[in-house]
Amino acid sequence: MCKRNIRPAQECMLSLLLVFDQVCQKYNLTYWLDHGTLLGAVRHNGFIPWDDDLDVTMPREDYEKFLLIAQQELPSFVFLQTKKSDLCSSVHYAKLRDRNSTYIDAWEEERDICYHQGIFMDVFPVNFIDYNKRRRYKTILTAAKFFSNRYVKIDMIAEKFIGYLNRYHASAHSYIVSGGESMHYVTHVDKKTVFPLKQFIFEGKLFPVPNDYDGYLRSIFGETYMELPAEDKRQVHSVLIETDQKCNYEKRNHGT
Repeated sequence: MCKRNIRPAQECMLSLLLVFDQVCQKYNLTYWLDHGTLLGAVRHNGFIPWDDDLDVTMPREDYEKFLLIAQQELPSFVFLQTKKSDLCSSVHYAKLRDRNSTYIDAWEEERDICYHQGIFMDVFPVNFIDYNKRRRYKTILTAAKFFSNRYVKIDMIAEKFIGYLNRYHASAHSYIVSGGESMHYVTHVDKKTVFPLKQFIFEGKLFPVPNDYDGYLRSIFGETYMELPAEDKRQVHSVLIETDQKCNYEKRNHGT
């Protein structure tokens, strides 16, 4: 179980989310709380007490629009981390990083990391796929290209996507293609589970969540998602969080 006080880090992540939400409202961009952040909203009306990350998801079109306007809209304390803005970034999706803090993930502890390591929130893009075969495979190839790298090739990812979709072909009217840091996966969700989005309280403020958030969470965490895990299962991702110490990336590139 986490014994550290991670509340200051959660407050820092919340400030990133508020900035992100303001930009999305200004430009009418769609997003929703996802993964553990959505679980925290529904089960705790805020962060899971031991959670030290924050996740949102955007449809691909809105995600691409956000990347285009983010640089001119984000305040100076926020760094938009992508493969273009941070060539050493280890992931293919965007992160908003706090420039004045340090977050060391457990797997980063013994490595010489050259990318930005400020406290962050994840911004995941998703692709909706319909039953039209031509459009479906075009979307799969686009997603596979996005998540491919020198170690995982496009055809490997596309094959995994196609295999997964074929297994669930009769179970839903549309699917969401998504991906994580070191793995690539497909979540099959009926579009009606997500839209129209609802508002839900998270840390005292309203944020968008999937329409059927119960069904959405059950598909991710199982039927007992409202039950608290055993104390020895309440793990954090980080080994070090400093809310008032700039990470090495900021020190090298912008001074202390």
